[in-house]
Amino acid sequence: MSDAYTATARIINQLYGDGTPDKGALAELRRTTAITDKGAEKIWPLIFSAVPKLSTNGKPTKLETAVYTALHCYAAFQQGNDSFVFGQIPRSKDNEESGENGVSLFTALRKMKINDSNEKKALDRRVTALLATTNISSATNSINHLVSILKGKKMGEKIDFAQLAEDLYNFQWSTKNARFVALKWGKDYYWNVYKLASDND
Repeated sequence: MSDAYTATARIINQLYGDGTPDKGALAELRRTTAITDKGAEKIWPLIFSAVPKLSTNGKPTKLETAVYTALHCYAAFQQGNDSFVFGQIPRSKDNEESGENGVSLFTALRKMKINDSNEKKALDRRVTALLATTNISSATNSINHLVSILKGKKMGEKIDFAQLAEDLYNFQWSTKNARFVALKWGKDYYWNVYKLASDND
């Protein structure tokens, strides 16, 4: 697993604390959207102890940006939930048998669209706009909105926020990389929808 994935998973597990969440830290994460925001300094100790390579010039690294964005999304999604909302995507049959049952953010959005046809048009429009951008600020802003929409539906899905961090990290390296990540997200969001439509023909 990548540094982004490992660091994010580690911090999320620390924040949840085996059922006794760090409510203060989670509140600051919900209130801030970037690692440089006022209030984010309360989260820095967790991040700096988990991220292997830190910025030395005062500007957030790609890794720090990706991890913080994913943590903000996790904190927003965890609010009001007693059960743990983070789950890792099963990488093999052994992972499934061990109880790993997370899905990607865009797989969860796809399921929401299938279950609520009233949201389909608006959700498609938001996701399409996200998939068209190669700007990290625009992408993170769109993702924050999508997480809020998904949270409001209370579907009970466990989201792999560590995978989201890894994707956001890869997204930042180049326009080409951003397009690769967008393609990955698009497959998660559209793939089964197209398959279901085909099956019904």
